[in-house]
Amino acid sequence: MATSMRIWIIAGLTALLVACGGGGGGDRAAGVEPGPPAPAPVDPPPPVQPQPNPAPYAEATELLAAITGASIDGAGIASVEFQLTDGRGTAITDLTIDNVRFVIAKLQTSPLGNLTGSWQSYINAIESAGSVGPGTEDKLQATYERNADGLVNHGDGTYTYTFAQSVSDLPAEILAQAETEGLDLSFDPALTHRVAIQFDGNPFTTANPHRDWVPASGATSGIFSMDIAATANCNRCHDPLGIHGGNRREIQYCVTCHNPGSTDANSGNTVDLKVMIHKIHRGASLPSVQAGGEYVIWGFRDSAHDYSNLHYPQDIRNCVNCHAGTQTGAGLEDTLQLTSQGDNWANVPSAAACGSCHDGVSDDGFDAPAHIAGRDESQCASCHSAGGVAGSIADSHRNLVAEASARFQPSITSVDSSMPGQMPVIGFTITDPQTGEAYDLLSDPVFTGASVNVRVAWDTDDYNNTGNGEEDASSVATSAFTAMPAGDDSYSLVMEQSLPDGSEAPFVPASGSGVAVIEGRLSMAVSDEEIAVTVPLPNTHMFFSIDEADGSPSPRRQSVELDNCLACHGSLSIHGGNRTDDLDNCVTCHNPRNTDREVRGIAASPPTDGKDEESLDFKTMIHGIHAAALRENPLEIVGFRGFNTYRYDTETVHYPGDLANCTACHTSDGFTLPLASSVLGSTVDTGEDHEDPADDTVVSPASAVCSSCHDDATARSHMSANGGDFATTQAALDDGSVVEQCSVCHGSGNIADVAEVHNPH
Repeated sequence: MATSMRIWIIAGLTALLVACGGGGGGDRAAGVEPGPPAPAPVDPPPPVQPQPNPAPYAEATELLAAITGASIDGAGIASVEFQLTDGRGTAITDLTIDNVRFVIAKLQTSPLGNLTGSWQSYINAIESAGSVGPGTEDKLQATYERNADGLVNHGDGTYTYTFAQSVSDLPAEILAQAETEGLDLSFDPALTHRVAIQFDGNPFTTANPHRDWVPASGATSGIFSMDIAATANCNRCHDPLGIHGGNRREIQYCVTCHNPGSTDANSGNTVDLKVMIHKIHRGASLPSVQAGGEYVIWGFRDSAHDYSNLHYPQDIRNCVNCHAGTQTGAGLEDTLQLTSQGDNWANVPSAAACGSCHDGVSDDGFDAPAHIAGRDESQCASCHSAGGVAGSIADSHRNLVAEASARFQPSITSVDSSMPGQMPVIGFTITDPQTGEAYDLLSDPVFTGASVNVRVAWDTDDYNNTGNGEEDASSVATSAFTAMPAGDDSYSLVMEQSLPDGSEAPFVPASGSGVAVIEGRLSMAVSDEEIAVTVPLPNTHMFFSIDEADGSPSPRRQSVELDNCLACHGSLSIHGGNRTDDLDNCVTCHNPRNTDREVRGIAASPPTDGKDEESLDFKTMIHGIHAAALRENPLEIVGFRGFNTYRYDTETVHYPGDLANCTACHTSDGFTLPLASSVLGSTVDTGEDHEDPADDTVVSPASAVCSSCHDDATARSHMSANGGDFATTQAALDDGSVVEQCSVCHGSGNIADVAEVHNPH
């Protein structure tokens, strides 16, 4: 396993981030020209009709909430009108003040131009420093209001809430604290204001409705607003975003508190969303952390949330993964939700946003904080722009390695001589997909120092590679540079090893269908510095018949969608960049027969799990990695040549999604029971004859995959009591001596259907 496997880690936003008070504030001066109009609001929701049988709030499994009106009177008292139904449109009439929280903020303009601004909450508290953490100064934090006398229930699913706090007459101590921090809390009815609601007391209450309007005119359309990051983009990994107990789920709600004036007094760190989220996601790779520092936010009840060991699972420069507009998100509309100011990251540099990631001295010696300090940030774009001395921000965040990788595309055109006993002949090309031109594999300088291999594996029922002549169950490889030109920009390669015909030990012929794969990496310069770096070669594969009756290959089952993996990982490039973005290649070696036995005995840092070997079966390994927070015993795997032992525990793995939602990775039926009858048991002991799987000790298939997450003694006992076996043989599975009965309860339509239990959305 390569070191890059460690970036199966992602920022742990499922933890509580900061105190329930959140943060508010604004340090932008007024007086610039008005911003662009916000998109017109969607059609208002239909009025709630009185229902003879209203839906109890506590029992609603879906909550539909909409703010239908907001206003601020002459005394600065804000009122909010909203309606509430369940998922069927039935009115909810029993909401109480204990179930709701309300926030209100204004949108201040910015000297950086009319494309940006900052929210400032009117409802604030003062957090005292000194009880925990290194902070020494009291700080203002935004919070919510819940006024028992302010909620009026109209009895038909509609409600009115009146704030107790006047936005034009804030408490003297709050105003005094704001003044010390340079914050402007004054009420300006000409600015855009936002009210938003949080619902509590129901596990399904995920709504955070908000409404933007200008109090002076009452306008809700054609007004300045801010929409930089879309919740839908966050939820591609976070599944779903759910902070502070799980009921704060919308970015447009988060920013009402998490804005420039709100600070964690215990650490001294701002909780401005753009700063805090950037720092959390960069985590362990922050220059300040690399230099020996830490990034900690002290949250609810003075609990410390240390993000210093978090690893973002893709290139941190991929800014459009979170925020994208029509310029930077062009061509990604089917993948990402574009926002009106999603291009700001590329067009509006600021000390806060840029300094959040660049918070120390970089590897090349550049001191970013010193560069930023004392500068007029309104002038940053004069250098950090197209034509500027520093170039555009988008260019500075380009991933040149990924761009270089995209200039190569191998394709397998044919697989011949693929019967048992024959040496397969693989036809292939490598082209530049941007020009359509083929590379000269044998003489083009770009392949100097490259490693490109053609691999073959069998059989697609469940890869086992029995008879490969090795003491493991990996696929067999031949260097692509042994190929001969075929005269049409393609190449023909004869594999160095024949497919087994059963004439030699372990006397098991290849059968069914196989797969041929091209994988590799290049070593080339991707910038003007002429320093060679590793560039992954995108992988490709082709299935072929070994002895199928009709000569047509049978593909391996597809259980997982690669695009689901790439939503979080950006690119899956493992084992030094050799294996890239092709799950059908991964499973040829990460099959039920393969373990880490060969390297456990020479591990530089021996595992502590007491095992002689650990399965490398893809379905057990990937589950074990992602489910670190659920497992009782951390998964430990020894990697390439014993150099590294990977311990996937909660110190190193923070899966950001819902572990119960298997469709986050799998196809809609790729995780259901029963498993295909061809699925092999997972080897946990390769026996005395390492080439012959007949003496392997295996775990029955369903038990192997389920116990990769549910590994505690109670769960294993339950599996064993229902036919699962953790120390059996493949022969016993094949002849029916061992029969798993998991589907009786967990099969489709049954009492504990996996598709229901593990597909909560």
